[in-house]
Amino acid sequence: MLIFLTLFTIYSMTPIVLTVMNSFKTGSELVINSWGFPINFVLENYMRLITFSGGVLLRSYFNAIFVAVSYTILTIMISSLAAFSFSKFRFKGRNFIFACLLATMMIPIEITIPPLYIAFARIGWLNTYYVQIFPGIANVFCMFLLKQYMDGLPSSLMESARIDGANHLTVFSKIVFPISAPAIGALTILTFLSKWNDFLWPQIMLTDTRVMPIMVILPTLNDQDAVWSLPWELIMAGCTMVVIPIIIVFFAFQRHFMSSVVIGAVKE
Repeated sequence: MLIFLTLFTIYSMTPIVLTVMNSFKTGSELVINSWGFPINFVLENYMRLITFSGGVLLRSYFNAIFVAVSYTILTIMISSLAAFSFSKFRFKGRNFIFACLLATMMIPIEITIPPLYIAFARIGWLNTYYVQIFPGIANVFCMFLLKQYMDGLPSSLMESARIDGANHLTVFSKIVFPISAPAIGALTILTFLSKWNDFLWPQIMLTDTRVMPIMVILPTLNDQDAVWSLPWELIMAGCTMVVIPIIIVFFAFQRHFMSSVVIGAVKE
């Protein structure tokens, strides 16, 4: 078993290691030494990325960070509030509304893109940050997982807080939200990752490079001075830069993510 896991790890890490190594090679060296360590480490590729086409790539990098962070924060806020409402409140039609929301998860996003494109075009949201952030922040998947977690929280904690005079918002912000940190931490990583890697939605909704994320700009790199038809050394450097925010977010929420993995694993 250990041998199998070791081989699987090597297989999984090989593309990442090659990407990082090739980002420190010149175009000519990449042609003849694409699988080996760099003969001469160079930072020229990263400098070219920063100044590429008047800094458009660097701007798209920060665009992606801004969009992904904003989207993640809003999604977690709205999903946690909705999950709290469905989990701890009893109101007419609750189960029916919740079932209808879950049913929307079965609809492929490709079906909804044409009408959404027309709607956002009419309100002037194309080529803006709004069209990248606000659609999808009412994430049913996040709401469902948080509701399942909150269903296991003892209602006595909330009842005690209400007896002490706490309102619903105080109960949520001071008790439910902190206790739900493991599930929220895991969903923060998954939500950020999904938005950071999103390609189809911005590719359709955006034509202005000033607001495009790096995932849309990076595959279109072209440089007349490149040795190959595509500047693969620049693409490798860009891919290395793209991985950095993902690693930062994962390690920032790693403790909550790992604790969420073992929730319910042991019954006493």
